[in-house]
Amino acid sequence: MSGWTLREATEADLPALLELHQDYHRELQAFGMPYDLKPDGLEEALRLRVRSRLILTAVAQGEDGSLAGFVVCSILRLANEYLCQGCGSVGYLNDLYVIPALRRQGLALELTGMAEDWLREREIPTMQLQVLQNNPAAHRYWQRAGMGPVGTLYDKKLVKSEENCHGTCG
Repeated sequence: MSGWTLREATEADLPALLELHQDYHRELQAFGMPYDLKPDGLEEALRLRVRSRLILTAVAQGEDGSLAGFVVCSILRLANEYLCQGCGSVGYLNDLYVIPALRRQGLALELTGMAEDWLREREIPTMQLQVLQNNPAAHRYWQRAGMGPVGTLYDKKLVKSEENCHGTCG
């Protein structure tokens, strides 16, 4: 995609990445994401991801220095009793986001491809992810990108509010 450079994120990207991630999370909540962001947790989580060798945090940067999107992909160790195609780890695409004004131009596919290449370089045989049930555009995108559904994640609210967590929720 012309005009955009894909590269690994640095700590200098954190302010813009934080803003993009907040926009991303608002979109996810509109599709039924059951989680809230901890007000003081996101920035530190992003900082740790940027520093980690087991997590790819990459951005799409414009010629003007602005960020148009990001991808976060990690390597997950399977429980000792499992192997996936002979390997004890799988790739997990945690997050993929492109700003709305630049969607449907191939940038998401390029970011996805960067994550896939990063996993291949580490000899990780498969990439997994979760898609919210109420996000049909995401389901179509991932199917076009060669992904297929494996299962369904179910969710049941067991308490009505944070007050009922008795300190175990955070």
